[in-house]
Amino acid sequence: MRSARELAATNRHHGPDASEMQGGAAAGNGAHAAHEDTLLDLSDGLPLSAKAGVSLREPKTLDAHTDLRRERQEALRRGPTVEPDTDGDQFQDHPAHDPPPGPRGRGFFGRRPLRMVAVVLLVSLVAAFGIPLWHYLESYEATDNAQIDGHIDLVSSRIDGTVVHVYAENNQTVRAGELLIAIDPRDYEVAVETMRANLAQAEAQVKAAQADYETALSKLHASEATSAKAQRDAARYEELLKEDVASRVQYEEYLRVAQVAGATVGADRATVTSAHNTIASRKAAVQAAKAALDQGLLNLSYTRIYAPAGGIVGKKTVELGQRIQPGQTLMAVVETEDIWVTANFKETQLANVRRGQHVTIHVDTFGRDYRGYVENLPGASGDRFSLLPPENATGNYVKVVQRLPVRIQFEPGQDPEHLLHPGMSVEPTVWLR
Repeated sequence: MRSARELAATNRHHGPDASEMQGGAAAGNGAHAAHEDTLLDLSDGLPLSAKAGVSLREPKTLDAHTDLRRERQEALRRGPTVEPDTDGDQFQDHPAHDPPPGPRGRGFFGRRPLRMVAVVLLVSLVAAFGIPLWHYLESYEATDNAQIDGHIDLVSSRIDGTVVHVYAENNQTVRAGELLIAIDPRDYEVAVETMRANLAQAEAQVKAAQADYETALSKLHASEATSAKAQRDAARYEELLKEDVASRVQYEEYLRVAQVAGATVGADRATVTSAHNTIASRKAAVQAAKAALDQGLLNLSYTRIYAPAGGIVGKKTVELGQRIQPGQTLMAVVETEDIWVTANFKETQLANVRRGQHVTIHVDTFGRDYRGYVENLPGASGDRFSLLPPENATGNYVKVVQRLPVRIQFEPGQDPEHLLHPGMSVEPTVWLR
């Protein structure tokens, strides 16, 4: 059925050319125009019963209203349409019917109630998950600039010699005190025997000096006795000289003997003192000989090089028959008992990091987590220990966020098989709360 707008357009298109519509059909056109006006009044989307002068009981009015609503719904889906003219093959543009206006005065959420529900759900989700997530992100500090560190003991020789045995190879596990290298000991054995002979000679010289001392002391005692007798004789002859019983010649002879005896006592006393000093010197020579023997024994013990600690051998450079020198590095032993993590945190991450805080250590090699704690904080940033530290007081200055090495210790008992080794990359997470 053709719509009211089509009927009106057809009537206006054919009106000037149809002469029969100018006279007797005027009444019909008037009735058609009245019907068109009735239908156009229905285009505002209100119920027909709301329009004055329109009866819902007229079948034609109901059919026209139904067709009009159907066309309007299709026009809303299609957008602007082009409809052909009924009498000619020309096309006319008809804009799509405007959608019926919704209820007014209800606002944004009144027209879109689902939007209100979506906003409420979004706010609830943010409150339920966003705030706990924010607190969680603020509860830890993590970095991937970290690695496992440990003691690497360098094994070197303390003497020169020729290597006669090598008992360890690279990547071999050794125990503390296990024999690693043997040097030819024959030269040092000969040196030890010589030093033992020197010690025996020094001890013999001490005994000889003690004997000389005893002899000198005995001679002193004899000279003292002789001197005492000579002094008494000289005094007696002096009295006899006064009484004219003895001659002056006799007196002077006894006086000379007394003076010689006194001088002999002084010489013997000096000999005793010298003998005593000789004993002390000989004893010092004995101590030196003993020290030389001890050093010889140490050098002999240095011909056998032992592992300083338990660990894994690496960087082995010594070979059988090699001539080595004192201080030459022969191999290294990586300790597996005492290991820790060096985490280079940015300075902006250390505001709340404290000693003793718990740490989760993720080891990339095994993909598992280990427990640890912050052992200590650094005394300076890493660049201060570099070979050429920066001089910010000269030249152009560019601010760079510094990193500070934090030492993290593993809790004991987590690595009984010693699978963790220095140099492994880890990702520590320090829990601030």
